[in-house]
Amino acid sequence: MFIVVFLMTGLILILFYSYYQAKGLVITEEEIMLPGIEHTQKMLFITDLHKRLIKEDMFSKLPPVDFVIIGGDAVEKGVPEEIISRNLSFLSSLGTAFFVWGNNDYEFGEKKLRHLLDKYNIHELNNSSYYIDRPGAEWTLAGVEDLGTLHADINRALQGANEPIILVSHNPDTANLLFNSYPKVEAVLSGHTHGGQIRLGPFAVGEKGGWKVKNNIPVFISNGFGTTGIPFRLGAKPQIHLITLKKRPSYE
Repeated sequence: MFIVVFLMTGLILILFYSYYQAKGLVITEEEIMLPGIEHTQKMLFITDLHKRLIKEDMFSKLPPVDFVIIGGDAVEKGVPEEIISRNLSFLSSLGTAFFVWGNNDYEFGEKKLRHLLDKYNIHELNNSSYYIDRPGAEWTLAGVEDLGTLHADINRALQGANEPIILVSHNPDTANLLFNSYPKVEAVLSGHTHGGQIRLGPFAVGEKGGWKVKNNIPVFISNGFGTTGIPFRLGAKPQIHLITLKKRPSYE
């Protein structure tokens, strides 16, 4: 009987801790080195919001950013429009904002979501690219739709894109489809896996977050901001990312 009570108590404590962890936030700082960039630029990368409402005080320690990149799954089925509207309104107020589609975004309704993107002047990278043309900082941000929904079209996303290129894809496995025939992609930003969301040591359903190398390309996987399925996290804290773009040193 004692063992049963002990195990039940432990399980309850783990559930409380996991629920608490899902409500937290870690801000990580990352760097991407690009050739030809003379002036440093900063961008916020956030993905997998799902049904979680942004509280502005969570972002109070962020410095000003030039760009905001929303890496898919900004919403899911059953989320009140007020939540996604408030989230998009806040994110678009931080800097020039971009959005790529994740697998759960379609559940909310393409027409409704596109209306909100237009309302808040958020650029939709719908298998397309956007040339950043600022003095001393010229590069291309490309976005590909979600791989799992069969909407992804890398050819279209990278067609005519000027190097250097940063590619945003909700699903990190998109990097496996990049070949030498495509323009040079310096890095891929992604989410989707939630870092596993519930990790028991090395064991989890989703791939662990952080920097990886896929197909010889640096790929960053975010743990994401929200949760899906169950409102718990364990061993994969929610994240947003402050990414600094810097000039890659020349060794010639």
